[in-house]
Amino acid sequence: MSQDKILKLLDLTNSKNDAEALNAIRKANDVREKAGWQWEDVFTKSVSTRNNLPPSAHHRPPPPKILTVETMFDEILKRSLSDALRAQIEQLKYIYEWTESLSGDEASMLINTYNRNCF
Repeated sequence: MSQDKILKLLDLTNSKNDAEALNAIRKANDVREKAGWQWEDVFTKSVSTRNNLPPSAHHRPPPPKILTVETMFDEILKRSLSDALRAQIEQLKYIYEWTESLSGDEASMLINTYNRNCF
């Protein structure tokens, strides 16, 4: 975090306004000193941590959201459903809460209902 902040401050030293550029370098020095680093540490860490990552890691999508049975029930029951479908889902939820499991057919129904109503 401090390293990124220092590097952003150093970018500000390109300002045509001398007072702004001087203020940026002084602030960068303050941040560096509070982190307990020397200038060499700032640049060495910057180069080594960024170059050790493969290029694809810089633009990697966020990890997928973990979808649980509980999440599916909650999301489905937030939706506008027919009375019959809502009753089926509430019954499935009751079974799941009571037994902590669903049969294959029950799980398929839950997943299919989630896919149809929550996307």
